[in-house]
Amino acid sequence: MAKKTPEQLAREFEGRKAKGLAKGGAAFWPNFLANAVLKLTAQREPITPEALIALVEREGESADIHVKAGAAEAVARLKQAIAKGS
Repeated sequence: MAKKTPEQLAREFEGRKAKGLAKGGAAFWPNFLANAVLKLTAQREPITPEALIALVEREGESADIHVKAGAAEAVARLKQAIAKGS
């Protein structure tokens, strides 16, 4: 597969973000993690658990209750996965 440019990744990220937020809520926590990974990839940053948690928590600072719920669930699931891996 061909590598995608940062611009292509950003467009896909915005599309997924809009779709996930439109449906809203904690049921879409995987979208928050996927979006964080895409954003870090587009910025050419290393993908670490700490970076993912920080990025998702920043997204969760929104006033929208659905965004907060999804971000909180994503952070909780990520921390749970990290704890299981240790």
